[in-house]
Amino acid sequence: METQKLTTPLPDEQFVILLEQARGPRGQQAMLELLSYYEPEMRQLSRYMPMEREDAMQALRLELIEMLNETS
Repeated sequence: METQKLTTPLPDEQFVILLEQARGPRGQQAMLELLSYYEPEMRQLSRYMPMEREDAMQALRLELIEMLNETS
């Protein structure tokens, strides 16, 4: 049976701050922090995608970036 790592949840306030910063003109660092936070989940999801692992990771990263950049 596979063991799951327990990650510390990102507080809502911190997520909103990072999201606003990431959407700003110089939001590269905030976007990298968000990508880093979701990296373990993306690694796990990439195992079930019918493509090379690194291609799956890139697809998941791109999708997350596009989702985070959408304006409501």
